[in-house]
Amino acid sequence: MKTTMLTLVLFFAFLHLCSCGGHRHSSALLTADSLAQTSPDSALSLLKQLKDSIGHEPEETRMYYHLLCTKAQDKAYIAHTSDSLIRQVVRYYRRRKDPKHLPEALYYAGRVYRDLGDAPQALEYFQRAIEAAKGSTNHKLLSLMYSQTGMLFLYQDIYDKAPEMFRKAYHYSTLAQDSIGIVYRLRDIGRSFTTLQQADSAIYYYRKADELAERIGNLHLRSIVNSELSGYYTDLERYEEAYKAMQVAIVQSKATNLYALYSTIASYYKGNNQLDSATYYYNKMLSANDYIYKKEAYRGLYNIARAKNKNEETFTYLDQYLAYTDSVQSMKQAEIIRKANASYNYQLNQKEAKSFKIQTFKEKRQKVLFGIAFIFSIILFIAYREYHKRKEQNIKTQRQKLDRIQKEQYKQSLAQIEKNRKEIENLEVSLQEATASQDELRHALLCAQKELIEKSNEQIEARQKVQTQAEITLKQSAIYKKFHNLLPQEETNKINNSDWEELNHTIDETYNQFSQRLLEFYPISDIELKVCLLIKIGIPPRQIAALTIRSKQAVTSIRKRLYKKLFDEDGSPEQLDCFIQQF
Repeated sequence: MKTTMLTLVLFFAFLHLCSCGGHRHSSALLTADSLAQTSPDSALSLLKQLKDSIGHEPEETRMYYHLLCTKAQDKAYIAHTSDSLIRQVVRYYRRRKDPKHLPEALYYAGRVYRDLGDAPQALEYFQRAIEAAKGSTNHKLLSLMYSQTGMLFLYQDIYDKAPEMFRKAYHYSTLAQDSIGIVYRLRDIGRSFTTLQQADSAIYYYRKADELAERIGNLHLRSIVNSELSGYYTDLERYEEAYKAMQVAIVQSKATNLYALYSTIASYYKGNNQLDSATYYYNKMLSANDYIYKKEAYRGLYNIARAKNKNEETFTYLDQYLAYTDSVQSMKQAEIIRKANASYNYQLNQKEAKSFKIQTFKEKRQKVLFGIAFIFSIILFIAYREYHKRKEQNIKTQRQKLDRIQKEQYKQSLAQIEKNRKEIENLEVSLQEATASQDELRHALLCAQKELIEKSNEQIEARQKVQTQAEITLKQSAIYKKFHNLLPQEETNKINNSDWEELNHTIDETYNQFSQRLLEFYPISDIELKVCLLIKIGIPPRQIAALTIRSKQAVTSIRKRLYKKLFDEDGSPEQLDCFIQQF
């Protein structure tokens, strides 16, 4: 009868889709929303029919459709495998500040992340959903939010916070007059107290759940509650009470977790020394696909075989027990790693959420500051244009200075001497030609030119000798030796301002006012000048870092930055060193 009614609902919904105009999707989506609560499979079927045409609908309709797909899938116990759609939905309803759909979207985002194994992210969304649902009259949804939060607390071993969440879930189920929900919430409270080892409280809430399930005549719920309760009684070795609860659970055993019930029954019989009955139920557990049940079953069979002195069976069961123990341990280890990864990913998502909040704030502020920003941008443009002009002029001046320095350095270099020598050789050839042709005037002119170039070379060589002697004097000076010979542990303690001044003065005497010419070339900072002085006397980068109380990386950065200042182009630290050495 139920199947027939659902078929009729879907049939009339389909006719409505075919016959109506612009509102056909809205009506069909409302039907799907209603079906999702009681018949999620039918809701999914209806939503599937809308899939091809929904893409042409307005964004509001598309987002509602995606929300319903997630909801129906969740209600049908189909595991979510991606968060892409629900994230779009959450963003849309958050932007719209939709008081009805935003809490629901946040809740199902939490459900998606729970299926994806990201417990911290799921917990974050459930808490956001609770915050967004303040003042809402959708008490069923609020109950689910708190219930799922409590479940995640249990999953993450935060046992002390779980009872409070389940109590709030119970409160909202009561407001919703949802009898089935109340039974589940009482069961959840009892379960949370078992993790805290508060037996009296746990049993109290389990019994209240059972009493309500009995009062509303729901045998399925009674079976679920008593299945857990009998297991807990068995753990407490209260076998008589465990047996009574077990009998209730068995009535609707097909609707509950059979293997959990088999485990409880086997433990009960073993605790009462009814080993044959225990063996029977342990063997039934072996058909489970869950390794945890298999491990428990083989452990029970091993203990029974050992108690009966069945050595061959004992070793067989022990081997199987150890094998499944290893498998379960591997699964637990994988779960630990997955939780750690989820926690790490959650931290990344928190950063993303923070960035999102900042972005939202910026968007609001932008509306207010737009006019000011426009005027300011014009001012900035004018200022930038003037700055760019000045910068270009400075670059031009800088390049002129550099060209002049390079020309002056070339005039005093060995390359200039070599060039002069070649000119002298050419002049000597010309002199021979002038002598042969007896051109006395030309011969006299060539002799004068040759003499001038020879004197120029003599002057360059004389200056180089003076420079060489000055450098020898520098290297023999006390201040040079002090900077070169300090041990690493002494470098920062033995150098003071007077030492830096003396080094600066000595280098200026040796290299023709080195620091003054460098500062005229470009106004560098005090730390940059110190680095240049140390480069000039051949101090290696590691020692420069210690002498200037900087890291080696910082010194490297200073050298690269200084090269950029001097030449207005990127360069390496070594290129700066080469320039300073030749300057």
